[in-house]
Amino acid sequence: MRTSFYDLTYEQRFAAYAAAEALNCDTGRGGGGSGLLSVSVAKGQFGALLEAMRKLGLQYQDSYYFPLGTDTPPAHLRHARGGFPDCCWFIANFLPMEEVTV
Repeated sequence: MRTSFYDLTYEQRFAAYAAAEALNCDTGRGGGGSGLLSVSVAKGQFGALLEAMRKLGLQYQDSYYFPLGTDTPPAHLRHARGGFPDCCWFIANFLPMEEVTV
């Protein structure tokens, strides 16, 4: 069974939050019940976010676009999709990397 993000220490979790926030991303959306760290990715920061999370021992799981609906995030968190500008969140999910034991 994989380790949940929320099973990590306080220091490990907050290092991940700080790394995401340093890239102008938002960690306040979703993921809580799934054990994933879900990050709303800022425009142009996906690659840097993947690298930052990898350095902290977190592995990329998946990502998806989610319609804004009545949400009103700042412009840097709004992504174009299907020809519509600034219409979606872009969410990336991470879990702790599994340790290999011999």
